[in-house]
Amino acid sequence: MNTRKLLFLLVLLGLLLGCARNPDVTKRRYLESGAEYAKQHKYEEARIQFMRALKVDPRLGDAYYQMGMADMGLQKWNDALANFQQTIELEPERVDARLQLGQLYTAAHQFEQAHEVITAALAKDPKSVDAYRLLGHILVGEQNLTAAEDAFARVTQLRPSDVSSYEDLAIVQVGLHRFAQAEQNLRKAIEVDPGFAQGYVNLSSLYRFQGQVPMAEEVLEQGLSRNPDESPLYIAWANTLYSQGNKDAAETLLQKLRDQKKGAIEATLAIGGFYSEHGLRDQSIAEYQRGLAADPNDVQLKNQLVESYLGSNKLEEATQLNKSVLKEKPEDIVARVQSGRILLASGRVQDAISVLRRQVADSPDSYPAHYVLGLAYWQNGSLEEARTELQEALRGSPTTVPIVQSLANLQLAQGNIKEAKEYAETIVQLLPGDPAGRLLLGTVLLNAGDSAGAREQFGLAERLVPKDAMPHVKLAAACRSEKKWAEAERELEAALVLDPQSPEALSSMTDLLVFRNERGKAIARVQQTLATYPNDASAHLILGSILSGGNAYKEARLELERAIELDPNLTAAYLRLAKIDQDQGNIDSALAGYEKALALQPNFPPLLTILGNLYLEDKADLRNARRYYEKAVAIDANFAPAVANLAYVEAEQGGDLNVALGLAQKAKQMLPDADPISDILAWIEYRKGSYRETIPMFKECVRKDPERAVYRYHLGMALLAAGDKGEAKSQLESALQLKLGADNAQHARAKLAQIQAN
Repeated sequence: MNTRKLLFLLVLLGLLLGCARNPDVTKRRYLESGAEYAKQHKYEEARIQFMRALKVDPRLGDAYYQMGMADMGLQKWNDALANFQQTIELEPERVDARLQLGQLYTAAHQFEQAHEVITAALAKDPKSVDAYRLLGHILVGEQNLTAAEDAFARVTQLRPSDVSSYEDLAIVQVGLHRFAQAEQNLRKAIEVDPGFAQGYVNLSSLYRFQGQVPMAEEVLEQGLSRNPDESPLYIAWANTLYSQGNKDAAETLLQKLRDQKKGAIEATLAIGGFYSEHGLRDQSIAEYQRGLAADPNDVQLKNQLVESYLGSNKLEEATQLNKSVLKEKPEDIVARVQSGRILLASGRVQDAISVLRRQVADSPDSYPAHYVLGLAYWQNGSLEEARTELQEALRGSPTTVPIVQSLANLQLAQGNIKEAKEYAETIVQLLPGDPAGRLLLGTVLLNAGDSAGAREQFGLAERLVPKDAMPHVKLAAACRSEKKWAEAERELEAALVLDPQSPEALSSMTDLLVFRNERGKAIARVQQTLATYPNDASAHLILGSILSGGNAYKEARLELERAIELDPNLTAAYLRLAKIDQDQGNIDSALAGYEKALALQPNFPPLLTILGNLYLEDKADLRNARRYYEKAVAIDANFAPAVANLAYVEAEQGGDLNVALGLAQKAKQMLPDADPISDILAWIEYRKGSYRETIPMFKECVRKDPERAVYRYHLGMALLAAGDKGEAKSQLESALQLKLGADNAQHARAKLAQIQAN
């Protein structure tokens, strides 16, 4: 090798070695490599590169920031939060890190922390549009709409060409009832961008909200004249027509959309979605099938058709189509989640949970997977796990209304009114013209004791959908809470005029009449419905329930059996029949009836507990009672009645009294005011030898329910063990007069004989 070539190679090698030893070059190379991986959504690989950069320079703020962004992609929220905090600590001027941190806090409804972070960001950059926008959303979350209005107004000043800023401002102004200003800002949005379809939709909703339907239609007509290919405008107009009961005109408009966008998948999806939203499942199925006839390989259409099949309870069709999609595209995220939904709809809740947990593990950034898994946990009775998964879904998609709605309903079911109200208000803020959101918020307010606020929301819903019965049903509930019986009855009659077969309206009407001791009038009202609709299964169920409540068991049984004949899946009818048998002392028939209901709802802890109670109290069969209680507790470890009864069986079967005591104490913590649970806890303490300590608890149970034989029996036994024979004799005799259970009665008589002998 000649000297010149050797010298060149040595120089080149020196340069390479110099680069390798240069930490600035190395860490930059790792950052660039990580960024490239992140662009390809390979977040784990990206994190590795960013961590390598940090090994070179542990104080490299940008590496922490980029790693936080990768964590966001992986939905590792806590890791992301920690990395953004570290970025800010190293580089306090980084507004972008503060914005990401603020978004994380906002998604988690930690508004106080979010507010603090964004205030600091604005101190660094007083003209940050993104910071003001996020501040507005935080203030909405804090229910400070006036301050939110100021924040969004600032966004419009800083970026007057941004149409979404006018939209945000208008939505807040609707919440403040500043309708004129909201109208002005929505008109400004479509003036800035005449192609902004959502602006026309929102302005139209505002007019509908104020009862100005002609203006709502005029705006949509104007939008379509400027944007004839925008499907959302057709759908919004069709919704307006449908809400007014003008279904033929709505269908004509949908046909115009088909004609305008012949063969377009987007139009087919929009029309199918319209039908699904209005419960027109057969039409939605036909629409998606029409689309597939034109494009048999479109996976999105197939998945939407699966949704419609599920909504129509056509599980076999849904299963077969879902399998075909997964065969063609095994990694299709929507189809994989739908396979879990199919299992859930089939009653295979545990299988659904297993499938969906694998899906979440494989695709942690899939908010639909977290959402459906949350629904599966909820159906399984695992409420805490359900809440966790639904919140994970919300982090992934903070503006998806079904997720927010599910969280609101879950919190409401758990009695967490404050949290339920926050989620319901979020829906109203996202979709101020959505009647379902108004009904939900009104329901939450009614549960909170705010009947005036509830009435306002129900009234707004009625204005938005004047041909819908449900707002009137809800208004009647608000009237009942205020003891305005005549007004409640008028609202329910209005609901039944709009929808004569509405089970909610009919059952609410009959409940009101029975409550007012007008059982005969309630029976006549249902018979009036059945005269017109003799095959209405729900009406037969309602009539059977009223009759059974009045002890007209023979007539009630006929109505309930007719309801089951018309609808074999009507769980409530089986439950009512079983209750009739139970009331009449036909325990074996009652057990059989409850088992039929259980076949339809196999994972319903209250029903399992009822079966356990029958075996325990009426059959004295501790083994079978334990079987049902254990299954109920396996489904929901926090279902206090099953936990307490399992504790009782454990003690009575000679099990570990410490285990029994632990179960009873847990149940007592969950339902501290439930007398049956207090009685069980005291009885287990008695079995452990704490006689005198249990007497006050038993006396309190007897005071609250003096007709409950078992309470007097337990009190008598505790008094006897404590040496008070006279009072013990009185309580045991009273228990026997109140028809004490056979085994306990035999034991009580034996103790009374001992007292008399001594």
